[in-house]
Amino acid sequence: MTRERDRRRGRELAEYVLGLLPIACALLVYAALHVETVRVGYAREARTKTLGELTEENRRLRAQFALASAPDRVAAAAARKGLRPPHPGQVEYVGEQGR
Repeated sequence: MTRERDRRRGRELAEYVLGLLPIACALLVYAALHVETVRVGYAREARTKTLGELTEENRRLRAQFALASAPDRVAAAAARKGLRPPHPGQVEYVGEQGR
């Protein structure tokens, strides 16, 4: 014995599924956009933190460079190593050839 298929019931089920499909798709799109927004937020926060760290390091290195290249400090370091300014005639300037 076999039961006859109820076409009306199948049609109702199809209408129900097709009615809920756009809502389900909209929820999936919303969830995907939310996840992407959170991911981009974390990436932005990490880059902002890195920018702050690099800016601070840049400031520190510029201060260190300014201290190391101060004329008085360079002259003192040269004197400690026994360096003196060149005597006249020790430095020869070479011009560019072909001009």
